[in-house]
Amino acid sequence: MSSRLPKQVDPWRVSEQGLSYTGVVELVDFPRLAPLLIRLQGKVAYAFRFSRDGLGRPLIAGNVEATLWQTCQRCSLPVTIPVDADFQLVVVEGLDEAAALDDATDPLMVDEAKIHLLELLEDELLLSLPVVARHEACQAWQYDDEPIAAESRENPFRILQKLKH
Repeated sequence: MSSRLPKQVDPWRVSEQGLSYTGVVELVDFPRLAPLLIRLQGKVAYAFRFSRDGLGRPLIAGNVEATLWQTCQRCSLPVTIPVDADFQLVVVEGLDEAAALDDATDPLMVDEAKIHLLELLEDELLLSLPVVARHEACQAWQYDDEPIAAESRENPFRILQKLKH
């Protein structure tokens, strides 16, 4: 087990050796994630375990934990987004292999012989972000007990109905 995250690894080699990596990286090390966050202070804990699946393909099981900060879309105040995501990826070489996987495993198609582990972590963090960041119980988003009364005015189609006769 190594605590230093290599920049890139050969998934076939590390899976054959059964290597694993655990450690912590800084949030500022993720350039695609940074513009979506309001605070870049913090750390991301990770764990990667490499093995082979039943068909001999490289299997990557892992976990990523972090606390991310975004702006609440209701009240414009900071909201924390805790991330504790487990993932399981099988390295595949084509769309046919990817389509044959079960629902519990996601495909990881590789263009070259190496995969970038930091980018893989960043992908998992991006997937963990909500579509719309908001507080569960936002103070700015509370309704009054009384509904707003609709103006009473005559239906315009009823006026046309009267003109028709």
